[in-house]
Amino acid sequence: MAPRLSGRVAIVTGASSGIGRAIALAYAAEGASVMCSDLQPNSREEKIKATHELILEQGGKASFLKTDVTDEAQVEAVVSVTVKRFGRLDMQAFKIWTEINTS
Repeated sequence: MAPRLSGRVAIVTGASSGIGRAIALAYAAEGASVMCSDLQPNSREEKIKATHELILEQGGKASFLKTDVTDEAQVEAVVSVTVKRFGRLDMQAFKIWTEINTS
């Protein structure tokens, strides 16, 4: 049986750690090409391999683009770069974490 997302292309923000990383890895495991997007390629909390590097090692298609999702121009750029790199865009998973100072 062919992977369910074979031939599809996804952007995953927050792909360096946590839920975003899990989504990116799951999409890739199902055959999608994944543009991993975050403020940095590696998790700030953990010493782990960058998500896009892990996908590539496992035979998938992936790339990384540093993106600040609070900047509209950078969000537009990640879409444009994804389409140029992979030829299309089918899915987007926007996982955003922000810290709010309530003091």
